[in-house]
Amino acid sequence: MGDLGISGWSFVVQLVAFLLFLYLFYKFALGPINQTLESRQDRIKESIEAAQRVQQELAATQARNEETLREAQIESQAIIARAREVSEQNIARSREQAQIQGDDMIAKAREAIASESAQARIELRREVADLAVTAASKIVRANLDRQAQSRLIEETLAEATAGGAGNGTSGSTSISPN
Repeated sequence: MGDLGISGWSFVVQLVAFLLFLYLFYKFALGPINQTLESRQDRIKESIEAAQRVQQELAATQARNEETLREAQIESQAIIARAREVSEQNIARSREQAQIQGDDMIAKAREAIASESAQARIELRREVADLAVTAASKIVRANLDRQAQSRLIEETLAEATAGGAGNGTSGSTSISPN
């Protein structure tokens, strides 16, 4: 080796220096670089995993939101159906009440008509009684015979019937003795 200009001793020293350099380079330069790269790689891996988790959570949340929306639509349709049913019940109840009120009004009107009819009959009887009393007083005053009295009663009743059927007023009968 001497012919090549390499001495054995200097080769060993250079080899030891080179190995020492490699060790120091690995210890102080390459080791921290590798650790930094590994920590970055770990952080990137964690970030990717976190992004995937967030993406899965987002998909799950979106599915839950869609389900909630479907449930809300179903519930709103049920509420609308119930509201329609309640409104139809209210309409039916209102119709029944209107029918009942109408029937009550008709019954009251019939009662009023019956009451007025009864009152009119009572009034008519009173007028007939007044006519009979008037006829009787005329008969007593006239001091007529039996045939004249009968004729006078018939005329008075005829007037009462004609007066009651016509205008409802009683007229006075003038009777002259025969």
